[in-house]
Amino acid sequence: MIRPSLILAALLPAAPAVAQSPPPVGQPVVIEQTMSGQPIRAAAGDLRITVGQTMIAAGAGLPPHKHPYPRLVQVLAGRLRVTNLDTGQVRELTAGEWVVDAVEQWHSAEALGGEPVRLITIDQAPPGAAVTVLRRP
Repeated sequence: MIRPSLILAALLPAAPAVAQSPPPVGQPVVIEQTMSGQPIRAAAGDLRITVGQTMIAAGAGLPPHKHPYPRLVQVLAGRLRVTNLDTGQVRELTAGEWVVDAVEQWHSAEALGGEPVRLITIDQAPPGAAVTVLRRP
């Protein structure tokens, strides 16, 4: 049986940990680590792939949260500031970039400028597992 993660890896463009612009047509993007420099490791056993789209209004943000498993993100529109609350690292992402969110590290995000941010997210996690955990106050 072919693992879903192998199928996903074959179908998705990849980039270095942080692609600076969309790759030319036909050129793959390879991502080898998360935004905080962690190696990317798939969960053992069966996986469920969840693809979602997120809109963040101009000037709005996402509250502190973390992901127990690798989450692949493509910025489709807008500019996004991601702050890793565990490491202090701050990154600005722009349309066309692909990244993998930090795993098990608290982070938040904020839409920059006057345009909303639109994201595609792809999670690979065991069936039934949570893919996002919100920080409790």
